[in-house]
Amino acid sequence: MPFCPACGVEYREGFTRCSECDVALVAEAPPEPPPPGPEWAPVASFVTAEEAGLARGLLAGVGIPSAVVDRHVVEMPVPQVDTARITLLVPPEQVAAATTVLDRAEAGEVMLPEEDLEVEPGGQEGDR
Repeated sequence: MPFCPACGVEYREGFTRCSECDVALVAEAPPEPPPPGPEWAPVASFVTAEEAGLARGLLAGVGIPSAVVDRHVVEMPVPQVDTARITLLVPPEQVAAATTVLDRAEAGEVMLPEEDLEVEPGGQEGDR
């Protein structure tokens, strides 16, 4: 059964992309990273869980374990401003590599694998 490398959701056979994270599925479930401890270091913060999931998928694709900490905050006074503070953590020895991967993605230098760029009849690039 295919799995999403970013969020870990299992899909039925025949699916090739995660509907939530929009990343290519993998054949085996991604290994569970060790639980983040106080020694894990923040490498990025996001406003939405989708952004954090995409970043986790990028890191998982190069073998960097990561965890997301979501601290949802509602600021006052009325009207309420809904602010999500989502932090991406990695083991301390992976901070430099993770930062490089995320910086390259932000600069548009990260390309999807060739299999993700195939065009199906009547479709567009990336459609599956």
